Amino acid sequence: MIGLTSLFDIARSALTTSQQALAVTGHNVANVNTPGYSRQEAVLSERAPLSGRPGMVGTGVQATSIRRYTDQFINRQLTTVQQNLGRLSVSREELFRLQNLFGDSNNQGIAARMNDFFRGLQDVSTNPGGLAARTVLLANARQLASSVNQVSSDLVAARQSLNFQVQQTVTEINSLSKQIAELNNQIVAAEVTGQSANDLRDQRELALNELATRIDITTVESGTGALTVFAARGQVLVEGATVRQLDVIEDPDNNGLFTIGYSTGGTRPLSIDGLISNGRLRSLLDVRDTTVRDLEVSFDRLSATLTNAVNGIHRQGYGLDGSTGLDFFGPPAVSTRAMNANQGSAGINSSAITANSLLTFHDYEIRFSSGSAYSIVDATTGATIRGNYTGTAIMAPSADNPVSIVTGTNDTLTVTVDGVTSGTITLAGAASPGFSYTSGTALAQEVQNKINADATLQAAGKTVAVTYDTTTNRLVMTSNDTTTSSAVNVTGGTARMSLGLIAGTSTAASGTYTSPATLTFDGLSVTLTGAAAAGDVFEVDSYSHAARDLAVTLTNPSSVAASSTRTGVPGNNTNILSLVALQQRQFASLENGTLNNAYRTVAAELGVAAQTANREKEAKEILKDQIETLRAQVSGVSMDEELVNLIKFQRGFEAASRLVRITDEMFQTLLSIKP
Repeated sequence: MIGLTSLFDIARSALTTSQQALAVTGHNVANVNTPGYSRQEAVLSERAPLSGRPGMVGTGVQATSIRRYTDQFINRQLTTVQQNLGRLSVSREELFRLQNLFGDSNNQGIAARMNDFFRGLQDVSTNPGGLAARTVLLANARQLASSVNQVSSDLVAARQSLNFQVQQTVTEINSLSKQIAELNNQIVAAEVTGQSANDLRDQRELALNELATRIDITTVESGTGALTVFAARGQVLVEGATVRQLDVIEDPDNNGLFTIGYSTGGTRPLSIDGLISNGRLRSLLDVRDTTVRDLEVSFDRLSATLTNAVNGIHRQGYGLDGSTGLDFFGPPAVSTRAMNANQGSAGINSSAITANSLLTFHDYEIRFSSGSAYSIVDATTGATIRGNYTGTAIMAPSADNPVSIVTGTNDTLTVTVDGVTSGTITLAGAASPGFSYTSGTALAQEVQNKINADATLQAAGKTVAVTYDTTTNRLVMTSNDTTTSSAVNVTGGTARMSLGLIAGTSTAASGTYTSPATLTFDGLSVTLTGAAAAGDVFEVDSYSHAARDLAVTLTNPSSVAASSTRTGVPGNNTNILSLVALQQRQFASLENGTLNNAYRTVAAELGVAAQTANREKEAKEILKDQIETLRAQVSGVSMDEELVNLIKFQRGFEAASRLVRITDEMFQTLLSIKP
């Protein structure tokens, strides 16, 4: 049987429960605009009844828990879209910023300066004897060089800026990881006692989404409520209350820029750049090491191609002052670098360009499979180089100084191509004073034709290409074989001395290394010394920093080589017309494009990439809005609903208060009864 005191207990439970429910509702109202907040609800249930007559009697109400309205599937979708938005936001922002480097929209870009340069060449060709046009040409060339220098400087600054952002993002990742670990600890401590850590879980979810904008993550929740956070394809960032921080490490193989380090317990952190697949950090690394680096390479190759082509023609002409053999721009140079991971003591102590006409402006690698075995690979194409024999400099053949081949005196050669030795090769000559070759091109063609006509080499299917380089005045024989056994050597013959082939350098695509060793390939020459080790790699190219170093070395307008002969000065404009023709010439180093087309292609590709990133970002923002709408339907606070709940629980509280008064009146009635 229930007594009056039980009524007081029921009223008390109703008052307490209504107060708790009002507190939860008020908490919802207060956080209606709080980012990441999930709506909460007090879950009410009856208290355990008491046995009695005529049946079990209720004992009131209680709040069994505070429910947090959330959908884990929607939350995971939101985390994923945050990763994509973090990556695309950086891509869009940085790509549009890089577009500003070109300056073509206001006619201040490199395209305009290049057109001015070729217009200056045309003006000189119209009046080759005038100094005014020559002066304007040099001024236009300096403006072109300055514009290219500025873009190169801006790209270096862009990489440094991105590098700083990489460091800053890693710091933010570590801070968020620490915050999540601390929330893990608080959630476990609260829920192990039976409490609902709803607000802490909201804060952790918000921190996770912030982390997701910076790096790709996945999570697993343990039975205690703690999250384990994985990043970069499975690297543990947070495990319960434990944090494994990322670090930035200077990478000597990437100009000292930062690589992302992850500690695995060893002496050196593991670089996880290649494992990061999404988020702001992925985009920063991609733009820094791919987009900007590719732009640097494109401008360097464009500058090196322009320099080499202009110099090659200009050196053959004559100025008003009779000068010849002068470079218009500073000549290209060889760049070499030993990989930081090399274990041997070998190094490249000298390098040079041996044949400007053979320069490809590709990237090359000298790779060692052992301390004594090397191979040379064109890293741009992935193929091994073609073996060659590079001769020493000779007097440039001309009408005044021909190379004379005298029959029976200096007319024979013996060569070995890819391991096959020719018979005696006889060049076209004549009785003393001999047959005169007045151009290096004609001489090279004669040597090539006679070698490829050799019966022994023909039977073995071996051929060569012979080139005369007009800049360095030397013959180069190159095998047409592309296998690792590709090699050419001049082993005998009476013509070796007069052709500069007696003390030249033979370089095979792969061979045996002994220190010191001079290797020549595609117009480049490097000398290695020291002991190599298996796995050692040396990088070689002839275009690095060409945009940074582009400069006009010609200072005297009279030295502009417009004429093709000294006797034609000043009226001859043949050589300057050859320079004008470079504007329409296609270059293999520029993917068979012209100078202008190569520049436009770079600008267009960057523009397309920026627009693509912009469209993808807009699409992901729409998706994010849709997901957040779904989340709001589940977890969002409805003010109308909460106002109804406020009135509902207020009325419940008032009813419970009335029950207290009624029960008190009943007590007073009982107490007023006289015995």
